[in-house]
Amino acid sequence: MPDITVTTPGAPCWLELTTSDPARSQEFYGALFGWDAEIGDDVLYGGYVSFNLSGRRIAGAMKKQGDAHYPDSWSVYLLTTDAAATAAAVAEAGGENMFEPMDVPNMGVMGFATDATGATVGYWKPAEHTGFQVEREHGAPVWCELLASDFEKAVTFYEKAFGWSLKDEGNSDDFRYKTFEVAGQAFAGIYDAKGDLAEGEPASWAVYFGADDVDATVAKALELGATPKDAAVDTEYGRIASVTDPTGAVLRLMSF
Repeated sequence: MPDITVTTPGAPCWLELTTSDPARSQEFYGALFGWDAEIGDDVLYGGYVSFNLSGRRIAGAMKKQGDAHYPDSWSVYLLTTDAAATAAAVAEAGGENMFEPMDVPNMGVMGFATDATGATVGYWKPAEHTGFQVEREHGAPVWCELLASDFEKAVTFYEKAFGWSLKDEGNSDDFRYKTFEVAGQAFAGIYDAKGDLAEGEPASWAVYFGADDVDATVAKALELGATPKDAAVDTEYGRIASVTDPTGAVLRLMSF
């Protein structure tokens, strides 16, 4: 696909891996998806890792702090045109900003928060760094969704904090789901995961990467040191599966 630039406020625009072993993560994702890694300046960017696919930005990675008591994981950043206004909206909607919006030299302005249900979510006002540049390819972002522990609270939060207009995709006890849509195009979803989350498991964002052959990609991931999580299954949206990568982050795959 041609290069893209995310321009819709509230849409996912960047993905970030928090990893306990950046070198191992670079090795794994490089071998699995063909990602190249660029290491940022230690002083300006703290050694931040930028992953590229055929010269196009895909995602980032940063080393997890040694005293962190949470597993390695993928995070989602939503596009904003005004980081300060988004920070205020997050707080007003019942979320909590982890820090004041922070300028990343030449790149943009970032914020990071917990939403009203406890899930972490980032927001990004771009300057030179406009976010990921490719989607719906093998190794590129395909879909992002919130696995909500409190569905109604999550819906209200994202409507208020990020201006989402949500469309029902299912509204039964078996399947409750809404998508964030603009002009008929879907950008992200909220899934009522209360029945799927383990006791005490917090709400979180799920990131799906494209696989031209989900089963073959799972097999390759296992050869590279991943462990099985959810077996491949066909859905009306495509074939999906998940593994746990070698450092402990959940990697979700989806056909496209």
